[in-house]
Amino acid sequence: MPDWFYRTVSRPLLYRLGARTARAVALGFMGRLARLPLGPLAIDLLGHMRADPRLTVRLLGRDFASPIGLGPGLDPEGVALPAFARFGIGFISVGPVGLQNPPTRPSVERDDAREAIGFPDAAPPLGLKAAGAVLAELSRLGVPVAVRVSGETAEEYRHLLTETRRFVAAIAVPAAAAVAMSEWLPAAEGVPILLTVRADSPTADMEALAAGLAAGAGGVLIDGAVAREGGGTEIGAPAREPALALVRALRASLGPAVPLVVGGGVHEPEHALALLDAGADLVEVDSGLVFNGPGLVKRTNDAVLYRNLSAQREPPGAAPRPAAMTWFWTALLGFGMLFGGALAVGIAATRVVLPYDEAFLGLSRDQLHTVNPRLLAFMAHDRVSLAGPMLTVGTVYLGLSLGGIRRGVHWAMVAVFASASAGFASFFLFLGFGYLEPLHAFVTACLLQLLLLGMHSELGPYTPTGPPPPRTDRAWRRAQWGQLLLVAHAGAVLVAGAVISLVGVTAVFVPEDLEFLETTAEQLRAAHPRLVPLVAHDRATFGGMLVSAGLVLLLTALWGHRAGNGWLWWTLLPAGVLGYAPAIAVHVAVGYTDGMHLLPAFAGLGTFLLGLALTRAHLMESGGGPEPVSVPWAATRR
Repeated sequence: MPDWFYRTVSRPLLYRLGARTARAVALGFMGRLARLPLGPLAIDLLGHMRADPRLTVRLLGRDFASPIGLGPGLDPEGVALPAFARFGIGFISVGPVGLQNPPTRPSVERDDAREAIGFPDAAPPLGLKAAGAVLAELSRLGVPVAVRVSGETAEEYRHLLTETRRFVAAIAVPAAAAVAMSEWLPAAEGVPILLTVRADSPTADMEALAAGLAAGAGGVLIDGAVAREGGGTEIGAPAREPALALVRALRASLGPAVPLVVGGGVHEPEHALALLDAGADLVEVDSGLVFNGPGLVKRTNDAVLYRNLSAQREPPGAAPRPAAMTWFWTALLGFGMLFGGALAVGIAATRVVLPYDEAFLGLSRDQLHTVNPRLLAFMAHDRVSLAGPMLTVGTVYLGLSLGGIRRGVHWAMVAVFASASAGFASFFLFLGFGYLEPLHAFVTACLLQLLLLGMHSELGPYTPTGPPPPRTDRAWRRAQWGQLLLVAHAGAVLVAGAVISLVGVTAVFVPEDLEFLETTAEQLRAAHPRLVPLVAHDRATFGGMLVSAGLVLLLTALWGHRAGNGWLWWTLLPAGVLGYAPAIAVHVAVGYTDGMHLLPAFAGLGTFLLGLALTRAHLMESGGGPEPVSVPWAATRR
């Protein structure tokens, strides 16, 4: 559930359900998806959320891919943790884990006004047997896990530590249990022990915490929960200020050497930054994914990365040769596509057919006119329509190269490579219609070399355009609707391309085509056996280019809509206009104005422009806030 779908479709529907039902539906869907054979790839496709390698934090004797992790309050039963593991998180907290499962599932209540999730029941929601299966699954995924255990006696703690230690990076126990540390600590066998205190912990817990650290505990975990009115606990916004105050107090009293893992109402990137600046080493998010959206981790990672990179202020090194960089070759590929599209428009507006087309048919241009007076106009319509997606692809490739790939934007490179690979693969559709056009083959071979050179060149390090927004705003919320429209538009283009390609290698014509030509496919085949293969070549090539355009537009819509990417908006606007305008204009010029035939083009253009209008303000945002002047405390710990 990416933000553009969660905020526009999923959340309004889920909020109509009870909190317990909504959680079961959402987590159940995510968990099943993550366990399907291609499910993890689908999650990666929708979000592209992996953390930048420069976010790695060294703590507790191991590397964490990001200082932002998942707290246990969102999915205490571990239903969807394999899905969350692909959200760009650096670690996962599981638990609390007890010896036995509770007799019933714990109750859940959602307070939308206060942005809080309440748990009236205090019983551990996960027994040791169920927890073992969850921990084993997460261990196979390679994500660091901190398991919270809860027992009554020292013997229970020894058993819990013995059964969980082989799966985890750290084990968290209540600070109150530290009075018996000497009895159960050896069972951990070197696994770091974190002492857990709630954000609103009483003084007695602080005293136990000090004793436990003195007895050999490896750090502190601040549970992002506070007491709930009416009994039980709650996570969310009410825990934010208590957690922040406790982090500051503990860091001041314990000094910089004691690791602090902190949760507490992180609903915006600025909340995580505040905890890191206050002294947290790792930060947990949970309820923020419910109230803000699944992309919170990704947006927070972006904010942390920007702060860290800005604070380092490393002097720029020598600029690498353009020919050694991927963006140079993908930009040339885009320029080549633009030139090819413009050339196709020029040919269609003049000769329509080239000498080798005439040689393939054994008919001159004038003889083609005698076969069917509308045939040349129909072929011109096909070839100008083909030029449209070529111009779109060329414009997007050029924009992604200069605005994204040149700055080390990984998703932009993947979008170009995936789209271009699909486009070049579509060249082999000629096997279905039996006509190998020499110019098409020559241009394809030349452009393929540019793609291969780009694949074997260097991307370079990612450089942000500016500070990401510290919080969501109206422009961001409106942009989710625009992104939804752009994703739907690109998906429709992709499907249309696949359908047209299939038509091009099978039936070739649709009923509206034959109505315009005032003939039948059998009559055209009877007039000349090579006439239909020539038309099929244009139709199938058009479909292949639509697939290529749909793919690059889809990946761009999925991954590229971040504040500060104004260059992307100015790339998409001309790309869309250049794609639709020639196709619509040529239909009018040749008189092929069937309403149902043109409806997809007008609907697609309208959807595309509306999506751009809704995303403009967000993409043009500078990010807000002053430039950072210091590295967050946790970022210095390596």
